[in-house]
Amino acid sequence: MSLKNKIVELIKPSIEEDGFDLVELKLSRYRKSNTLRVFIDSDNGVRLDDCARISRVIDVVLEDNNIFRSGYTIEVSSPGLDRPLQTSKDFRRRIGEQVQILFDRADLTPVEGKLTGADDLCIELLTERGAKKIELAGVKMGKIIL
Repeated sequence: MSLKNKIVELIKPSIEEDGFDLVELKLSRYRKSNTLRVFIDSDNGVRLDDCARISRVIDVVLEDNNIFRSGYTIEVSSPGLDRPLQTSKDFRRRIGEQVQILFDRADLTPVEGKLTGADDLCIELLTERGAKKIELAGVKMGKIIL
């Protein structure tokens, strides 16, 4: 098991217990120091004090399991608005926002509209041409339109 996967396995339960989802983890090393970048999200968003609290939780888990032999830095943040929407949970969190949907099939034109609904199988958009229901299985990703 890679170090990154081991860290995910160790910290994910603590993050979820605190009401957040582990969206992504990036691990980099420069000289003798490791940097752990952790991206979290929740249905209620992520505040600065949430990031600080989760950072402390992760630090305790890493220390208890002797993950790093030398120094390390933990950076916790939200995934940001430019992160692609890929899971049903991602889409549910963005209901009410303008999105662009890109499809797995290259012959399908991207669709833009207001995200009005999402479940495990489909997303619903209100486009200029009216309401549209799209199966998630054929969606490559969604992007927030700023």
